[in-house]
Amino acid sequence: MKKLLTFAFTALLGASLAFAQDTGGSSGKSETGKKPASGKKVTKAHKGGKKGKKSSSGGTTQPPK
Repeated sequence: MKKLLTFAFTALLGASLAFAQDTGGSSGKSETGKKPASGKKVTKAHKGGKKGKKSSSGGTTQPPK
């Protein structure tokens, strides 16, 4: 009985997520599911990730004596 309930819940959740993804999730969009064209193409700039320090092979620190 518990397996049947789990399966039913999973199927319902999957169906609802698929429906929400297909319809776009809001009523402010056009019929095709895409955002309405405003005449301008909007692009986001790529933000770089975390950059590490580059170590030089020569090294400027002296080893301890």
